[in-house]
Amino acid sequence: MLVPWRGGQVILGIISVTVVVLLLAGLVIKIGIDQPSLVALLTSLILGLVILGAVALIGLRPYRVSLIALGITPLGAPCVKVAVMTVLVLGLSLGATGLYAALVQSIGIEILQPPEIPPDIVLPGAGATFTFIALVLWTPFTEEVFFRGFVFAGLCPKLGSTRAIIASALIFSLFHVAPGVLIPIFITGVLLAWLYRRTGSLWPSIVAHAGQNAIALTVTMLGL
Repeated sequence: MLVPWRGGQVILGIISVTVVVLLLAGLVIKIGIDQPSLVALLTSLILGLVILGAVALIGLRPYRVSLIALGITPLGAPCVKVAVMTVLVLGLSLGATGLYAALVQSIGIEILQPPEIPPDIVLPGAGATFTFIALVLWTPFTEEVFFRGFVFAGLCPKLGSTRAIIASALIFSLFHVAPGVLIPIFITGVLLAWLYRRTGSLWPSIVAHAGQNAIALTVTMLGL
């Protein structure tokens, strides 16, 4: 998992993506788009492209390396073992999120409660397919490329695996802004980085991330 870029490039990538996130938020407010489904779709697509562009321009192109450097590689461990670890990470992530939500609710700290996903985040009718592709396939892929393949891998040489896992998970969490998801997403980020480190491939992390998004979106669509 040795990559040619280091902390400086990671910081530049984070700043670049942060600026775009702020610009997107400002643009949405200025235009006055009040349809959550449209905002979610456009944000997912545009931010994903920006993430891939930043990784390519800052991490891949200057060092003339391919996607393999990001972990887009075959599995580095037996398939059955990887499948078990992937399911374990997904289960732990969902369990930690559920436990956190229950704990916060019992304490009664409203600001720390995870926000519910609004039902109108899904495009109506056949458009739901595009929402599913954007949030369950595209977003997990681009976020794993950035937070695990680019950020975590770039921090490892300087910080070591354990501290890089914690740092990348913290960055992943802060990017989601809402106070109610900071802790659950931090835990998820730790688990996904650990999975990437153990398997030597980004694909298991992408699958686990996609699985969590798929379950959350399905529950929302079914009104459960």
